[in-house]
Amino acid sequence: MIQSPRAVIDIGSNAIRLVVYGGPPRAPMPIYNEKARISLGDSVSKTGGISAEILEQALAALVRFKTLTEAMKVGELRVVATEATRRARNGGEFLLRAAKAGVPIDLISGEEEACASALGVVCDMPWATGYVADQGGGSLELAKIEAGEPRQMVSMPYGTIPLTNDGDCNAKSLARDIEEQLEDSADFRIERGLPLHLVGGAWRTLAQLHMHVTDYPLTILSNYTMPPDAAAGLSAIVSDRSAMEQSGVVSGARVPFMPAAFATMEALIRLFRPSEVIVSVYGLREGLLFDRLSGDARLEDPLLAAARHEGARLSRFAYHGDGIANWIAPIFEDDPAPLQRLRDTVCLLADSVWNSHPEYRAEHAAELALEGNWPGVTAADRAIMASALYAAYGGKKARPPLLSLLAPNEQLDRATLWGLAVRLAQRLDGGTGIGLEGVTLHKSANSISLEYTPELRHLDSTTVRRRLKHLNEAFSAATSRSE
Repeated sequence: MIQSPRAVIDIGSNAIRLVVYGGPPRAPMPIYNEKARISLGDSVSKTGGISAEILEQALAALVRFKTLTEAMKVGELRVVATEATRRARNGGEFLLRAAKAGVPIDLISGEEEACASALGVVCDMPWATGYVADQGGGSLELAKIEAGEPRQMVSMPYGTIPLTNDGDCNAKSLARDIEEQLEDSADFRIERGLPLHLVGGAWRTLAQLHMHVTDYPLTILSNYTMPPDAAAGLSAIVSDRSAMEQSGVVSGARVPFMPAAFATMEALIRLFRPSEVIVSVYGLREGLLFDRLSGDARLEDPLLAAARHEGARLSRFAYHGDGIANWIAPIFEDDPAPLQRLRDTVCLLADSVWNSHPEYRAEHAAELALEGNWPGVTAADRAIMASALYAAYGGKKARPPLLSLLAPNEQLDRATLWGLAVRLAQRLDGGTGIGLEGVTLHKSANSISLEYTPELRHLDSTTVRRRLKHLNEAFSAATSRSE
């Protein structure tokens, strides 16, 4: 069943943004993203209200975005406003005029904003724990994730705009101010040593700068992890405007706010002393969508949901990715759960690159895993899946060297075995899935074999036996390396 697109219009302090999502409900995939750089927050910070000029610009952007969503046949649209509208003395007038223009706005509280941002992190990484911090232009939201649920939601006026306008971005004093506000909140308790998840455009840019200064090999921000002492390596470049501009990763509009974002990150690290700092590309908008899901839908693995959707969309014949996963599972029973979900994902994507030129299918399959917009994965996970799909599509050369920079070779070797098993499954029945019920894959102490039912014995062939031989040889080599 084809799902209607969903969309969120987020009226923030620095910009108004429309994001339209396709994909399955559990794994929203952005298919259109447009930002109107309209700074309500700057106007509110300077005058206490939204100026007439800014208000007209905002209304024009909202009407444009609403028109686009209608043309895109969006089935569910959520329009929310946050701190700048909350603080503006004429925020009510803005809401009223938007409603008259046909774009009713939901003005959410700071606590609701903190909750939605935390749910966005959970939407991406269901097993996430620790604290979520979301810094926008007007405010800073904090929440703690416990068993997949946001707790201790707090909103504070420490957005990048007021901090920048104050002109004194000192991490030590900011940490003290944040701590005092948290102490005034009866429900908020700091537990040190947990992960700290960062949400927000300025912090994503800080992560890009960290990639830049450390020469990180894969510039995909999703769940990028920085050590707690990352601030030390970023201090020099953040304090040098010219260096930031020359880095190629900081937009001109973002540069003035980077010292404030950096000071806030450093202050939170001082306070929470996290085990690691994880940058999330999910946040408020994805959290709003996740909040609408049923309990059962929330329990789905977002990576498997996304891969199943894409695999079915790209498959040549009747989709049977789950069948391949079940068929090869018995010979990989010792895979731990984190690897099992990656192996299953590879199977779901087994028939996704058939329309590439045969000479480049393996490379394109690896790129699909590495560069796809996959939720719930780290860079290492991407590399492991890429190693498997490269083998599944018959990569003729050694696997791409980049993969070894992202994941342990032992896990990449294991993934290659998955890929060879998938490659055997696809040759067995021409990629149709008809042989998966009547042909069994067996693993003994010495070898892997195929057992055919009498009705499907005719599926045996020289090419099937050759691929089975390649799988056995790879298993034997892997066993020798581990001894």
